[in-house]
Amino acid sequence: MTQKFMGLIGIFVFLFIAWLCSSHKKSVNFRTILTALSLELIIGTIIFLLPRSRDVLLVFSKFFSKIIEAAREGIVFVFGSLGAANSNQGFILIFQSLTFIIIFASLCSLLYYLRVLPFIIVTIAKFVKKFFGISAVEAICSASNMFVGIESFTSIRPYFSTITRSQMFLIFTVFMSTIASSMLALYVSLLSDKIPSIAGHLVGATILSIPNAIMIAKIMEPETETPEANEMKIEVPESAKTFTGSIVNGAMDGGKMVMGITVLLVAVIGILGILNLCLGYFTDITIAKCLGFIFKPVAFLMGVAPQDTSMVGEFLGTRLLMTEVPSYIGLSEAIKSGAISLHSAIVASYALCGFTSIESLSIAVGGSVALAPEKTGLITSICYKSLLAATIATLITGTVAGLFYVG
Repeated sequence: MTQKFMGLIGIFVFLFIAWLCSSHKKSVNFRTILTALSLELIIGTIIFLLPRSRDVLLVFSKFFSKIIEAAREGIVFVFGSLGAANSNQGFILIFQSLTFIIIFASLCSLLYYLRVLPFIIVTIAKFVKKFFGISAVEAICSASNMFVGIESFTSIRPYFSTITRSQMFLIFTVFMSTIASSMLALYVSLLSDKIPSIAGHLVGATILSIPNAIMIAKIMEPETETPEANEMKIEVPESAKTFTGSIVNGAMDGGKMVMGITVLLVAVIGILGILNLCLGYFTDITIAKCLGFIFKPVAFLMGVAPQDTSMVGEFLGTRLLMTEVPSYIGLSEAIKSGAISLHSAIVASYALCGFTSIESLSIAVGGSVALAPEKTGLITSICYKSLLAATIATLITGTVAGLFYVG
């Protein structure tokens, strides 16, 4: 009960920090805050408290796990036993988990071609627009981020030239507060053995993060201009204009993502190893311990058990520095060894479920500047603030999960 009470305080602290960082405090629409909080109450109740909700999460997770194992056939065909779930070689990240990104990126691209994803996205966007009172552009981008990543920017390509500062800020915040479905497969493959219902929880985390991201974005950068009225329409990417092209281009995009993540992890973790070696000559403190120390109060405000705050703080700091991939790997190992309580693990799994890292920010800046070079000044002026907004949004998502989770 003490942890849940602390989580409740934490939500108000996070909201207060967002308000302190607001560019126009008097223009903040408190209806947006109340709308987001009420929606989170409904979603949290559905995920955690409704009768048989656990059974639904478990059934969904088992179904998703079957899809993952069926998709593994492509990995095993190419890499042999290295890609098998229980390989004799032990766990190898690039073969047994990262390669799922290629398959699910290709699948998402195919669903775009079949107009399945555009239909679902527009349907959700209409609800988001009406519920929050935001523009069509913001609603479409918010809904798109439940399924795709940076690709969501291309769905609103025609409107980029007229986007206001507040709209751009929300688009960045929502992108970094959620994960793409292609990455969902990776995290499910890492955690499903430890938390059988993890697929349902991670989908729930993404859904929860949408209202959080909208809320925080509209607190920190409320609308002070007059946005253009846009129709509720999605532009299908050129890469998904044909059946074969959608599969091929989706797979190629997924392959680039895998290569980018792999190269980044090798470089950043290698550099951190060198830094830890240098630190070792003067102290026994590592970079990971420093991050854990910095984010420990944040984890405490989220309602994490006191004995787990350093570890969860370390995961949050690592996510900011090196993407969420090594954080989820660390969480998986902590659960397996019994080093973290299940409640804290659930809170962490929700809080980590977002592209809230310096690397993802770079991707967002690069992608948006490529689409609208004339907006470069605006984009660079809001980028770091949007990373803070996305961080706060995901922290609230984790906190809400901790408030509703009953074990």
